[in-house]
Amino acid sequence: MSSVIPEVSDFSLVGQLLGFIIKDSYKIKYLRIAFADREYWVKPAKEIREQILETIVPGSWVEVRGMRQQSRKTGKVKLKANSVKPVKIDNNTSIPVSVSESPPLSKASILVCQKSSCWKRGGRAICQVLEESLRDRGLADKVQIKLTGCLKQCKQGPNLVMMPDKARYCQVRPERIPELLEEHFASSYS
Repeated sequence: MSSVIPEVSDFSLVGQLLGFIIKDSYKIKYLRIAFADREYWVKPAKEIREQILETIVPGSWVEVRGMRQQSRKTGKVKLKANSVKPVKIDNNTSIPVSVSESPPLSKASILVCQKSSCWKRGGRAICQVLEESLRDRGLADKVQIKLTGCLKQCKQGPNLVMMPDKARYCQVRPERIPELLEEHFASSYS
């Protein structure tokens, strides 16, 4: 059983403010930003909405920074701005052609139940295989193993949860560990 968690990363873009999407006749709901021949709708954080109305007018160039959230299931992207600043653009200024992203913000980790029932059913062996497999793949410094309390599936132990995906696995056998690491952390391989 696994749940689908959106991918979250930072974004930064420079574009031209086309206008605002206003709600209730005065609240900014979205900024319409032209960037690289596309139009993006960016939701500003509540804390900066009033400041935007006071300092930025449609047609001006802006630098927008914030969080980018992409659904793994649908591929839909949501942009939320934490900072919107006016930018001077002249003929010598180069404008980026794509949204720059940083790695996901959440640190990858694997939660392993250490309560007696899971531990007796193979939890200790799972931890040993996880440590070896992460080290063999060069992921020991990128993925942390965390021992937890009860994960509420005692009769189906050993139990583990892959973070940040929050994918839960029960009755895990040591031979399945390489497959799970490939599924959840393949993009982290060096």
